[in-house]
Amino acid sequence: MISTFKKIKDSKYFYIVVSAAMLLLALIIRLYKLSDIPRGLHVDEIGMGYDSWCIAHFGVDRYLNRFPMYLSNYGGGQSALYCYLTVPFILVGGFTPLMLRLPSMIFSMLAGIFGWRLVRIVSGKRASLIYLFIFLAIPYFTQAGRIALDCNLMLGLSVIMLNVLEYCLRDENYGKKICFVVLGTVTGITFYSYALSDVVLPLFYLFLVIYLIAARKKVAISSIISFAVPVIIFAIPQVLLQIVNIYGLPAIHIGPMTIPIVLNYRLDDIVFDQIKPNLRWTFDSLFRADNTDFDSFPQFGALYMFSLPVIAFGGLLTLTRLVKSVREKKIRFESVILIYTFSVLLFGLFIQGVTTYRINSAFFGLAFFIVATIEFLFARNRQKFASTALAVCLMALYLIKGVQFVDFYFNKYADTVYPQRLFAEDPTDVYNFLDSQPESVKSRLTYVGGANEAYIYYLWAKEISPYEYDHNKYGNNGDGLKYSFWAPEPYDTACNYVMYLPEDSERESLIELDFKEYDFGPYKVYLHE
Repeated sequence: MISTFKKIKDSKYFYIVVSAAMLLLALIIRLYKLSDIPRGLHVDEIGMGYDSWCIAHFGVDRYLNRFPMYLSNYGGGQSALYCYLTVPFILVGGFTPLMLRLPSMIFSMLAGIFGWRLVRIVSGKRASLIYLFIFLAIPYFTQAGRIALDCNLMLGLSVIMLNVLEYCLRDENYGKKICFVVLGTVTGITFYSYALSDVVLPLFYLFLVIYLIAARKKVAISSIISFAVPVIIFAIPQVLLQIVNIYGLPAIHIGPMTIPIVLNYRLDDIVFDQIKPNLRWTFDSLFRADNTDFDSFPQFGALYMFSLPVIAFGGLLTLTRLVKSVREKKIRFESVILIYTFSVLLFGLFIQGVTTYRINSAFFGLAFFIVATIEFLFARNRQKFASTALAVCLMALYLIKGVQFVDFYFNKYADTVYPQRLFAEDPTDVYNFLDSQPESVKSRLTYVGGANEAYIYYLWAKEISPYEYDHNKYGNNGDGLKYSFWAPEPYDTACNYVMYLPEDSERESLIELDFKEYDFGPYKVYLHE
């Protein structure tokens, strides 16, 4: 039996079949109930989604900016790449949660596929299978692939960028200009994946150049130029965005594209006086839970608490190999992965409010360190039985925790982590019900309260044109329209009320005023009849 297993294991098809099976399982986990879990839509998901729907049908965002290169969202800004990637899905499948979340799922899978490829090249086939195993087991990889947040693109794009960089740094490709043009193009696109990439990527390439010089890798001027030209082309709109918003200039229109004004520009998030608390928040964001409840759960964390020594050992192991590569004047690409991960985590110390999703592109490197530790144990010749047993135990622990996480995520999360902060559910039935009322009822002013940025869920439910609901005129509250997206007290019997997850005291106050309550799940409609 052992010899039969060895024949199967040594078969040229074994590696491909196992890799494909794990990637297929990862795809199933990301697609299963994608519309329903997380329950409802996060306020940034629907904000981006509405802008994407507006661009798909009208060529403008909700602020009537024509093809903006950066989204204003609710005033804090939002990267536009996810929005534009969502446009074809909306045109084909409609304005639905599934269509909004598909780009995130796709780029999560790309992180798995390109991560598998890169680990295979750097550390071998066995290590690449371990990576796919860890990719399945780690909670954050699954959670990030199931929610439509712009920042989640940075993880997948950064792994693709590292793949291209690895190809460029090979001796046989180092002088090929086309390689560095492609690298510059992918890097330029990655700038648009998340606002904070504007700092992370330059920091990474600065450290990379220092490493290449230290390892005596000749940096050809032609390669630098080939890389820099596409980066500069992609960076020009970003630089203009900085200038417009830092100096308070009017929006710039370049052909069909708009460089918009953002109320609270994202670079305000960079601070230099919170290093100490950010160390704690980074630790919590990775191993416990951050202040969101869709990125990590306290009982699991984004990476599991027991991963801390595993990652620490793998990181130190990779660091020793970096030092060795400098001494030997020989590039080791695992050192580049370490440099990128360090760049992300270092910059995280200077972010106003560290969260898991803000440092998401470090997760490939952290998973790589886990793989490095397990691969080291499997490959160790001294005390081989004990080392192999420890590696197997670690993988068994990841398997057990991974199964527990998947069970919680799909069978308990939607009901136990509810209501979720900054999430709300589809109110279409509510607004259809109000539209079906007699004119004497539906002509009243209707207050809508409870949901964060309730107006955006109304625009989604009714697919209202940005020209009909001119945000520049009506704002977030819908002032002057038949719907006003807040619920002031005292309550007025001449008005209608829509409440999302109302408090008992709110329900009692309305019922005492002889309002009749209509139940639409988390939404309650109150009409004075």
